[in-house]
Amino acid sequence: MKRQRLRKKDTKNILGKIKDAYGVELSGEIDKVDIDGRTVFLVNNEPLLLEHDGNVYFTVYGVMKLMPKKGRVVVDEGAVKFIMNGADVMRPGIVEADESIKQGDFCYIVVEKKLTPLAVGVALVDGTDMTGEKGKVIENIHHLNDKIWKFFFKK
Repeated sequence: MKRQRLRKKDTKNILGKIKDAYGVELSGEIDKVDIDGRTVFLVNNEPLLLEHDGNVYFTVYGVMKLMPKKGRVVVDEGAVKFIMNGADVMRPGIVEADESIKQGDFCYIVVEKKLTPLAVGVALVDGTDMTGEKGKVIENIHHLNDKIWKFFFKK
């Protein structure tokens, strides 16, 4: 594992983007870690953020810890096993979606009833168009039990 402390300027930039995009205020030191070709940012030694296609998003752990107000998508229990195997999220599995989500936005997936975070992804359609009969609506970029999760939380 290669770990690198970010400069104060880069840390301030990332934390500012998180505050602007999600309304979540973080502070502290950020370390950059490369895991199997993916970049994860440790905020005060916690794996809260990850980089995907040049953008910074919350990890599943970050969602569990901070529960952002925006971007929540609720799926039924039948979708869980597919999402946990890395599948993208399909319309039939979605019970409810934050209507403020726009195509290209970060979103996080929780299972109905318990509202346990399962995965994070990028919206392929607007939140108002996520429910329905068929079609892929969220690209799954990180989920429980993937390589990133196991790296930090292996038992």
